[in-house]
Amino acid sequence: MTRDSDVLVVGACTAGLFFAGLMARQGYRVLVCDRSSEINLGRRYDVIHIRQENFSRFGIPEPKPGEADYVTLFHRSVHRSALDKWPKNHYSDVLVLRRGALMKRLTAWAREQGAQVLMETEFASPVFDAQGRLAGGLFKGKDGELRIGARLTADASGIGAAVRTMLPGGYGVENFITGPGDQFYVVLRYVKLKNPDEKIEYTQSWPFYKTWIAPQLKSGGAIYGVGANLSFDYANRCWERFAGRVSVPAYELEYIEQSSTPYRRPPYSFVADGFVALGDAACITNPMSGEGVPYGWLLCTIAAEEFGRAMRDGAYPDREKIWPVNRRYARAQGASFARILATLPGAVNCGAEENDYEFERGIIFEDDKEKGRGNMAFKLLMGLFSGKLSFAALKNLGGAVISGNKIYKHYMNFPESPGGFESWVKKAENLWGRTATVAALAEKDLISMGKGT
Repeated sequence: MTRDSDVLVVGACTAGLFFAGLMARQGYRVLVCDRSSEINLGRRYDVIHIRQENFSRFGIPEPKPGEADYVTLFHRSVHRSALDKWPKNHYSDVLVLRRGALMKRLTAWAREQGAQVLMETEFASPVFDAQGRLAGGLFKGKDGELRIGARLTADASGIGAAVRTMLPGGYGVENFITGPGDQFYVVLRYVKLKNPDEKIEYTQSWPFYKTWIAPQLKSGGAIYGVGANLSFDYANRCWERFAGRVSVPAYELEYIEQSSTPYRRPPYSFVADGFVALGDAACITNPMSGEGVPYGWLLCTIAAEEFGRAMRDGAYPDREKIWPVNRRYARAQGASFARILATLPGAVNCGAEENDYEFERGIIFEDDKEKGRGNMAFKLLMGLFSGKLSFAALKNLGGAVISGNKIYKHYMNFPESPGGFESWVKKAENLWGRTATVAALAEKDLISMGKGT
């Protein structure tokens, strides 16, 4: 069978459905395909947390009390040091939502805008036209093979990036596979607290241990989470170390969920001729928290505006026309995330006492009142002179801060056209090559665990 559309979206979750709705609202024929059944869509986790403000910001109907996806609302999140001290408070209204029900909301919204959603249809391979340009895809569905022609193919298929990884080398977008070192393996323990008075009403996290505690579906319960590179096994070992050092409310385990999220730099370019990568397929996540939904929506919004203009009057969206997607996202969010990704390894490559000092002085880990206060170099030197930071920790953190700032400036100067892209990439590769990674630290840590240290 053969179908034609203006826009083909591969993947029907938070990014794909939102982008589909934005393009359909502009009058384009949009078809969304997903290998899942509609009843199982979004079942990767039971619960998802999204800041309330993002629904009005991106024009999505906000879940309200009494609706299927709404669980609760909390107003505070806290980061804590390795020694469980110096809480860093952040205040914003965060919705706790049922993920599966949220996908139904987004599916209905996309259809209301005019998009068609086709489930149980799995992407098999890209299709190219006589000029070698992407022109849709081949799919396997319940009724056999389906060929879908489209001027724009959007890969929102998740961490596997089904379309992007099948594009030929040199097409314009990196086709790397997101491997174990480039993912955070997340283990969520849904628990019932033994003491009902110890309510979990907001998120608490311990970056040193890659762990957190958050509200869940049931009153009297909580989610005990951990996320780490390499494997679920290493993530569980990190949890065991955390549980042996930090006291948390006693609990009875109800069940466990496991999944993963990208944890690496995104592709240098999100776009190519007739193509855009979105959401997890584009490795869009906050390096500090691991969350990606609102930042994926931001990229979708930018991409929909640029592709909407480029495709008017039946035009094919070639790379030159839609290039501003890259520059706009880099300036709006990408540069800041790149700086965090480069800086964070230096902040956690230290001992527990040194991490405690970083929290005490608001180095990297700040609360809402501390942002922009104090001189970073002075804080680091005071830590060295007082004996609270070793020279190695100072070197690691200072080097990471310098690298992060350089990378931030480089991304803020993203080229205005593809003509300057090749030289920009060479410099970016050089900067990233000098930067430590959380994955490399995890590999060393895993070796030390095997040695019993």
